[in-house]
Amino acid sequence: MIQRIQTVFLFLAACAGAGQFVLPYATTDADNAAKSISALSDAVFNPFDNPGLMGLCILSALVSLIAIFLYKNRSLQRRITGAGVLVSFLLVALLGFSVWQMLQSMPEGGALYYQPGVGLPVVGLLLQWLAGRSISRDEALVRSMDRLR
Repeated sequence: MIQRIQTVFLFLAACAGAGQFVLPYATTDADNAAKSISALSDAVFNPFDNPGLMGLCILSALVSLIAIFLYKNRSLQRRITGAGVLVSFLLVALLGFSVWQMLQSMPEGGALYYQPGVGLPVVGLLLQWLAGRSISRDEALVRSMDRLR
């Protein structure tokens, strides 16, 4: 199980999904005018500020963890990983829309500072996609070996 590269990709994707709860997407100064935006009222924008972001982060991490333990059934693992890619894509889209919405409602003199957490959804999406490719390659290899028998 652990010797397969897709397990490593899926584990790192789950870590990226869970890491979004630790690393903020964006911050602002305590005395900044941007604190008037409801998502930045505590000067930090993270998944806890949007229930959709929080749900998609949890779902993305869980799907990756579940897919790790489906290593005996590669076709199901591939489908679950494909669903994880879709969830991660929705997460990236919702995060982009949320940041765009905050920038549109930014008061004059407000500033938003991006943090490393804003890149984690894209990293998770990329890792899940790589895991899906690796699972497909494994399945093709097994099928070619079955033909040789």
